[in-house]
Amino acid sequence: MGIELKNDTYLYTLHFADDQVAVTQDRENLEFMARKLFKEYAEWGLTVNCSKTKYMCIRGEGTDLEVDDSCIVQYCSDYTYLGTKITQSGRTEEEILERIIKGERVIECVNSLLWSTNISVERKHLLYNAIFKSVVLYGCETWQINKTLERKLLALEMDFWRRSAGKSIIERITNERIREIMGVKKTILDEIEQRQLIWYGHVDRMTDERLPKQILKWTPAKRRKKGRPKVTWIDGINRVMSERNLLPGDWEDRRQWRLMGTRRRKTL
Repeated sequence: MGIELKNDTYLYTLHFADDQVAVTQDRENLEFMARKLFKEYAEWGLTVNCSKTKYMCIRGEGTDLEVDDSCIVQYCSDYTYLGTKITQSGRTEEEILERIIKGERVIECVNSLLWSTNISVERKHLLYNAIFKSVVLYGCETWQINKTLERKLLALEMDFWRRSAGKSIIERITNERIREIMGVKKTILDEIEQRQLIWYGHVDRMTDERLPKQILKWTPAKRRKKGRPKVTWIDGINRVMSERNLLPGDWEDRRQWRLMGTRRRKTL
């Protein structure tokens, strides 16, 4: 049961507040763990909410799971956990697209403030940092971003700054000029890369016994499917480190690591 990480270390379950995630290799183990957990909860006088309990098979299909006569755990292809959308593909594209949609809604809500000439540039930067960025970049530390998603994120961010500058897209003012007017030095992609580097350095400074580091270094035992491999999260980290001339071990100096992470990338 569970997933073997290394040296007979297995990952069985994850906890957060009153939520619990069971991790297994196959359906049979999932059935056994579910029955065991339900029985244990009952002995402690706790009841599992079956309507909120789901299970997912990463890169596979499944059917509903009958734990006992009173509870059937439904199979799902996506699930929102701790505010993040997790899909059976194991990728983050859908979560990023969800964040882009939420960013568009934020812009709609503050549209009158962005276009207002009575609100200073500094105040609009506060709106960007406090509302827009907080909504769009939630959980971005784990995102896998391709070129298409990069363009969508940059377009979303530029929509915010263009309205803030009071310039319509039909005026054909370049993005560089809009950034100059608004005093914007970094793009939203710079922010994402900085956050990912900070998180990567934080995990890599942990001891080898810590579970987050073991999960980060874990490689599935099974062979991958045929075809061109998709870009992974660690591939993105390695690219960002290369662009900033960062080397393995540089994360030990926290201040320098954070400083190097603030370097700007080339704007698309």
